[in-house]
Amino acid sequence: MGTRSRRNNLYTFMVCALLAVPFGHAAAYTDADLQRAISENGKEARLAEFKDNETTLKLKLEVLDLINENRARHGLSSLRLDILASRVASKAASEASRGDYYGHWNLRGEKPYHRYAFAGGVDHVMENASMIQGGGPMTKDYRQVLSFIKQTHMMMYNETPPNDGHRKNILLPSHTHVGLGFSMIENRFRYYELFVDRYLVFDAVPAAVKAGEKVTISGSVATPGYGVFFATVYYEPFPEPMTASQLRGMGGYPDFTNARVANLPYWQIEYDDASRKFSFDFPTMRPGLYYVHIYIKKGHTGKEPPSSVSTAGLSPVSGIVIKAD
Repeated sequence: MGTRSRRNNLYTFMVCALLAVPFGHAAAYTDADLQRAISENGKEARLAEFKDNETTLKLKLEVLDLINENRARHGLSSLRLDILASRVASKAASEASRGDYYGHWNLRGEKPYHRYAFAGGVDHVMENASMIQGGGPMTKDYRQVLSFIKQTHMMMYNETPPNDGHRKNILLPSHTHVGLGFSMIENRFRYYELFVDRYLVFDAVPAAVKAGEKVTISGSVATPGYGVFFATVYYEPFPEPMTASQLRGMGGYPDFTNARVANLPYWQIEYDDASRKFSFDFPTMRPGLYYVHIYIKKGHTGKEPPSSVSTAGLSPVSGIVIKAD
């Protein structure tokens, strides 16, 4: 990474809505954190073309420190760096900077949960996206990139109602991990945060089926004290290509559609509280995508008698997307 003066260059910062306090902290991550990230990075085979090197892993761990520092101010748990989500975020950032667009969709018309699921992810994700447009070529110096990322993150963290979707995402208690991605090409800088809610371990999930086939989803709850409470399956058509001009005019993305294929309360889900294993199925009726949201609830055993249910106050913890052709 070389150095270049930014003097006389004007930079435009923009954050892309999901629905300046100074910063400057010493890196708090440990060598054990770095070695764990290096190990996980080496084991992850998916999206290998967006694999981080040790330098970018260090940079992302520094950013993770800032994110966790902000969450700690609100009594929230720390997040771990997620390797697959980081590669998905890096791919999104690279495509956005190369295509000279920004936001939550890409040129294929895919939303964040599509991109994560198509890469093999099964957890629920929520994305923050931001950009900087410069007046001239940008430097890829480590400190410059880190400065850009911290500035854009703090802009999102410092949002105020009613335009505070990014801040709410950063401070959502249900998050457990986060993936970080950035790309700098010429005068275009793109930065993505992909927050992950990981509470379930799934058995093999089909990536694609034939339309009309029944799909079975099974696995176990990884977090003690929680039980499977509800599942919703949404249908949506296959994404359609979009132009860069269209993408620049898009705002926040919906995390669901108005077409529900199945609403499954706990008494329609096979669940064993002792083993924490669950299973349910749903039909695919026509070609398109089927997006699965699973909700878990603290203290729920699945043995409660049927009654009225509400997912108010709960966050989905799955992001499975299945293609039906």
